[in-house]
Amino acid sequence: MKMLEELKKTEQVDGELNFFAVNPEIKGQGIGTRLLKELEKLESGKKIYLYSDSGSTYQFYMHRGFLEKGRENIKVEVAKEEVPLTCFLFSKTL
Repeated sequence: MKMLEELKKTEQVDGELNFFAVNPEIKGQGIGTRLLKELEKLESGKKIYLYSDSGSTYQFYMHRGFLEKGRENIKVEVAKEEVPLTCFLFSKTL
């Protein structure tokens, strides 16, 4: 939330892309890209933001024109062990 508050100080956002996933069995077939292109057609001109992290395919968004607007390093507990994770905030005008 802290990263989003900082973004909103300088930019107006219209919405959040808060869940975007493709079945791993069909990953790499261009489905995610086609979904984003359809969203761009439907919501052209709107600025959206999304959160991602270093445990995800955040590079997918970078390669499709999303700009990194925030980054925060945290630690999460996984199986009673602290694991470092980098959280990102990205935005893009569709």
